[in-house]
Amino acid sequence: MQVENEKDEPMSEKACPTCHIITKENVCPKCKTSSLSEDFSGLVIMFDPEGSTIAKAMNIKEKGRYALKVR
Repeated sequence: MQVENEKDEPMSEKACPTCHIITKENVCPKCKTSSLSEDFSGLVIMFDPEGSTIAKAMNIKEKGRYALKVR
């Protein structure tokens, strides 16, 4: 998954293999690991983790964008 920035250069999104959060940074903002992967699939956008069965199944406790599978 790639997004274009203001200069039309591709910006790569990465997913954390530990917590599955998707970020453009080089370090996970949630669990602080630096071993992020560009090889992920699926997208879950969590708005209400407290009331979500999916959040409970994925162990998500915070709002955000999450990958379903990280390789």
